[in-house]
Amino acid sequence: MSAKYTRQVRTAVLEELNQDYVLEAEVRGESRLVILWREVLPNAVLPLITLLGLSLGSLLGGTAVVEIIFSWPGLGNLAVQAISARGYPMVQGYVLWISLVYMVINLAVDVSYNYLDPRLRGVSR
Repeated sequence: MSAKYTRQVRTAVLEELNQDYVLEAEVRGESRLVILWREVLPNAVLPLITLLGLSLGSLLGGTAVVEIIFSWPGLGNLAVQAISARGYPMVQGYVLWISLVYMVINLAVDVSYNYLDPRLRGVSR
C-alpha cells in the first residue's frame, strides 16, 4: 500500500506546487522548503487522509483471513467458524460490527477534515 500512498502524495504535491499561492509565496521571498512545509503539504495531505481511511476499511476485511492463516483467536476466526457452522445470527452480527467500525473510521476521516482544512470550517452542514 505504501506505493499507492507515495504516488498519491507525489501527485497532490505536484498539483499544489502549480497553484497561484505558491508563486505568490515565492515572490514574497519565502524559501522553497518553507513553502513546501507550510503551504503545500497541509493542502496535499487531505487526499492521503481519505486514502488511509479507505485502506483501514480494506484491512478490516482481511482480518478474518489473517486470523485463519495464523490460527489466532478473534472475531474473524469466529466469523469463519460461524459461516462453516451456518450460524447466521453470528455472521450477521460480525458483518454489522465490521460495518459499524468502518462507518466510525469514515466519520473520523470526515471530522478530521474540519481540523486539517480551514476552508471547510465555515461550510454549513
